[in-house]
Amino acid sequence: MSIVYLVPGNMTGGPYGLKELKRREKLLKDWSFNPSKVKVYDVPNGGSSIESSYEEIASIIPAVDRLSEITKYENIDAVILGCFGDPGLDVFREMFDFPIIGPAQTSMHTACQLGHKFSVITIFDSMLNMAEKQVHEYGLDHHLASVRAINIPVLELLKDLDVTYKKMSKLADKIVNEDRADAILLGCMTMSFSGLDKKIEKKTGIPVLNAGRTSLKFAESLLSMDLSHSKITYPFPPKLAKTQKEKKKRA
Repeated sequence: MSIVYLVPGNMTGGPYGLKELKRREKLLKDWSFNPSKVKVYDVPNGGSSIESSYEEIASIIPAVDRLSEITKYENIDAVILGCFGDPGLDVFREMFDFPIIGPAQTSMHTACQLGHKFSVITIFDSMLNMAEKQVHEYGLDHHLASVRAINIPVLELLKDLDVTYKKMSKLADKIVNEDRADAILLGCMTMSFSGLDKKIEKKTGIPVLNAGRTSLKFAESLLSMDLSHSKITYPFPPKLAKTQKEKKKRA
């Protein structure tokens, strides 16, 4: 079993650097049934963070190309997209046969099994509609209690965890007392890797889903059952298939 966690951006070249990439890999290994089989990669020519629809779309092709490159020297069994926006989830599933896990899709469906209504903590107010649209596309509108924003940039979430916790804690109180949610989703992978999920969970008394850990466990579950996404739903792009076939003939 080999699981790749792919950050669809250039983390090593940004303020968090290689140290953060390796820290996330260690956490995933700690959570995994097969620690030696988990690896984390980023996309060297990608952006530093994803905080808008534009940045989501711009991240997809470089990330797909990066994964194609990794498959040349890694025997991959499953991939987790390292962004809560699930950028290019359908594209990745068309291009690759092994399971591609979207953290948001996985966490949202998991939350529905833990309670009736969930809330999402996202990054900026400008991303509230993006998160609501995502919930709608996954067919879970009737399970959404609210989306609230922490208004701390992705690249500053880990700078002062006390400040991040205080803001998350205030939002969590409103989510429980005003929105009447019974589960909270950390709508950013950096938020999930902050280590604050259990602290918020203890304070609120409701499940707080760490999207990184949830995605890893779902990937391991699919692999244990020898399951992957349907290629009827996600067929390999016909034009690309034709081009590849022609190249093989010429070779």
